[in-house]
Amino acid sequence: MENWRDNNTFIYMKYQVTKKQCEAQIKGVCEGCGGKLEALKTVDNGGKPTYWVGCNHCSCFRGGIDKIYFEVARKLVESGEMLPYCSMIKHEYEDTPERLEYWLDTQTASLSYDVERIYLMVLELAQEK
Repeated sequence: MENWRDNNTFIYMKYQVTKKQCEAQIKGVCEGCGGKLEALKTVDNGGKPTYWVGCNHCSCFRGGIDKIYFEVARKLVESGEMLPYCSMIKHEYEDTPERLEYWLDTQTASLSYDVERIYLMVLELAQEK
């Protein structure tokens, strides 16, 4: 329970998702930077306290991905072979290390799910033969 103060009166609000529930949902690594995911304390759209899975390193709420998919996606992005956001021109983000990191993490986060989906589809089609 979280204590919220309103007009000198304490209001007790129940967490929509508890820390323990949130931690149970964590899987894999951050799909953007490959970092550790954790339960981050926040509020939902209604202003109620809750926990969401996220990455402190890239300051994003994330769903998580198996590390192998992240690693493949990162290599493809770094090599320039696959860029899901082709409108994000890399040289426009090279003015600071932070902006370049943002570009890299954004591209990798999107591509990580594509890599996972492609792998699962290959397995599915291989089983059909």
